[in-house]
Amino acid sequence: MAKKRKAWIHVGVPGAGDVLESALAHHHGALVELGVEPIAHTTSESFCVAVEILRTHKDWGMKRSDVEGRWTRLVHRAGGARCDLVLSQPMLAGATRDQADLLADALHGYQVHVVLTTGGYDEALAAAVDAWGFAVRKPERLHVLEVEGASPKAVWRSFGALVGFGTSSLPIDGVPAIGGSCDSLAEAHREIERLARRNASLEVRLEEVDRKRRKLKRRLRKTDQAA
Repeated sequence: MAKKRKAWIHVGVPGAGDVLESALAHHHGALVELGVEPIAHTTSESFCVAVEILRTHKDWGMKRSDVEGRWTRLVHRAGGARCDLVLSQPMLAGATRDQADLLADALHGYQVHVVLTTGGYDEALAAAVDAWGFAVRKPERLHVLEVEGASPKAVWRSFGALVGFGTSSLPIDGVPAIGGSCDSLAEAHREIERLARRNASLEVRLEEVDRKRRKLKRRLRKTDQAA
């Protein structure tokens, strides 16, 4: 019996591990060569996954149709690489049991592992452990990385070691974390994250407008040819 490929899903809790989302997108090509396929090629794509699964499209000024089916399509695309898959999206830490189960269900055929990065045990982590532990079913497939006080480089290195790729050739200097938190500047960081996510939602809407524009252009060209 063929060994199942693995799918590694990093879901936060938001904080020091936020850099993973950007790092995976930044090093997409290099990671594929190492045998790991990031499901999302950009942070906008991983953002859309969270919006779809959490059903928060209205909160971001989006339509349900902007994200409907995104996750399934991304998994199908990544499956063509024939290697282990990986995704990072800290917003998914807030998923309910049903939402976490929905995300994991699209990865049928893979051995699903979920990674939580945290600076300490609190109610948010407890809720995430409950939801994602339910989704993966087996406790050995739920991994909690303690990252309190760790640098982004250290978090990236630890995550790579867990998933199975080395990070020495994958520097993250200059790779920005999407979110983040800081005791003295917590509110400022939340605003930065809000703006970053809002920008991502606008990118999604622009992609949809561009797609419709191209479709209309093709239709007009056919009409001209028929005339």
